[in-house]
Amino acid sequence: MTTAANRFWRQTEAVLVELPADVRLHRDDFYSQPDWDVFQMRYTSADGFRLFAWLSVPLGDGPFPAVIRMPDYASVHDIVYTPLRERAVVMNPTFRGQRESDQAFQAEFPGLLTEGIEDPGSYVMRRVFADALRGFDALLAQGQAEVGEVAVIGTGLGGTLALAVAAHRAAVKAVAANTPMALGNPASLVPGLAYPLAELDDYMRLYSDQKEAVKKNTADLDPLKTAGKITSPVLLSVGIYDTGSCPLAFGEKLAAKIPDCDLRVYHGAGEGGGHEHAQIQLSWLSDRLGLG
Repeated sequence: MTTAANRFWRQTEAVLVELPADVRLHRDDFYSQPDWDVFQMRYTSADGFRLFAWLSVPLGDGPFPAVIRMPDYASVHDIVYTPLRERAVVMNPTFRGQRESDQAFQAEFPGLLTEGIEDPGSYVMRRVFADALRGFDALLAQGQAEVGEVAVIGTGLGGTLALAVAAHRAAVKAVAANTPMALGNPASLVPGLAYPLAELDDYMRLYSDQKEAVKKNTADLDPLKTAGKITSPVLLSVGIYDTGSCPLAFGEKLAAKIPDCDLRVYHGAGEGGGHEHAQIQLSWLSDRLGLG
């Protein structure tokens, strides 16, 4: 990892250490079911920003394995429905600007990838990675359920956040990342990409004097710079026609950097294998968490 990237992650951790998570839970009667309880979860991230998550807890005595689905690049991040919910804690965190985490800042989509990008101190995406780390920490800090082994999953930006958390939290047992966004890597700045990465090129065409700032202020977020630190096994899916999140060449480089990576390549795009891979991922996660 470069010195600049190291500095970014050290500063991010330092900011989080200054603020307790202050986790608050409220049972949601509407979404709770006979086999599990669902809670609205709120906690504090960097800059005192209050974040929202859904937390699903099976009935019975723990410890339970847990699955955290990191949020993708979208305004709404709802409850994920998975058969693992009957046997595992499932957390659905959000990052700042998404619905229910937008009291102080409402993100635009498209728009968030370039919000404040002209300066590292104002670039919102750098704080989104802090929010991902704090989401993992908040799960371990909550007192509703005793948590055992934890898997982190995600698609698109969520896949990138999942990999970042695994690189900085040794307690992560497994990672399933689908088409992780190439944000920060030179592959994200190539003209002619699809959205959401095309948002970066749109910005540079509109503000041609900011091209170097875009390269510099996103570089610390490049997944390739932290991939070698991941100690858990990773299931990685990419689509050969994906140009909006995880171009194939970038996905292959990322897989080569991760010490223990199972790369699955599909004849698709940003869906990264779709339903077929969803079934593979479910089985893979069940095995890693001892739920098979």
